[in-house]
Amino acid sequence: MKRISVILMTGLLFALALALPSCSDGLPVSVGFAITDAPVDAATITDVVVTVSQVAVNESADATIADGHGSWQLIVIDPPLAIHLLDLQNGLAESLGELAITGGSQINQIRLTVDSVVVTDDTVEYQATLPSNSGLKIVNAFQVPLSGAVVITVDFDLRKSLVRTGEATPTYILKPVLRAIVDNEAGRISGSAPLGSVVYAYTAGSWVEATETAANADGLLFTGAYTSAAAKADGSFVLAFMDAGSYSLVAVNPLDNTILKLLDDVVVTEGATTPGVDLASAD
Repeated sequence: MKRISVILMTGLLFALALALPSCSDGLPVSVGFAITDAPVDAATITDVVVTVSQVAVNESADATIADGHGSWQLIVIDPPLAIHLLDLQNGLAESLGELAITGGSQINQIRLTVDSVVVTDDTVEYQATLPSNSGLKIVNAFQVPLSGAVVITVDFDLRKSLVRTGEATPTYILKPVLRAIVDNEAGRISGSAPLGSVVYAYTAGSWVEATETAANADGLLFTGAYTSAAAKADGSFVLAFMDAGSYSLVAVNPLDNTILKLLDDVVVTEGATTPGVDLASAD
């Protein structure tokens, strides 16, 4: 009798296993995409409009758009979305759409198709020169969960990406610097800073004043910063979409690039805000 019970139970378990979907089957998971920005250095730049027409993702880090659309999943934005990137600071982001991607898979590459970048500098509009027509590439590994929904936010760092050449007749070249992070894995820092200042965040051990306050070949300073934020009118700031870890924060006067205050060992925790960071008061 016991032998029959065991056989029946085994058969029932086997049948149940066949009836239920396996985790390895990978159910569709909603993966959203959004875009955010960090402030630019030049006070005369009042608007930067980036027009995005497509988001493409691939499980291969080496795949190219020329490989054909068969290996890519696409969000086609029609009509293309004109995004005022300078409005997307201090933790704000704009949605680019979403895809249904197999749960348990891995995204290794994201490409944004940017049709144009228009820079308003001292009330004059300039069309920035784009690097190629294959899209702006982000290579990073993102694990798609087995269920639920996630959002991946792309930080389009205009401060490092826009290069101005010429004085009497300026031109702009886009040398894109982008990073991306899964929102629910990101943390943020909030606090206060001197009015009019810019706060730069550096990963632990990467802040070297002599290097960061010297201009690079494109005339840019503080190029090693992980991210940055301009203090608002009330002196508050938010550094968002950050990987968990320890950071050095540097408050800078953008008029003469003097260092106003440095704080080391500010810890960011996944999915949480580190509040009350004081860069405004004197030491």
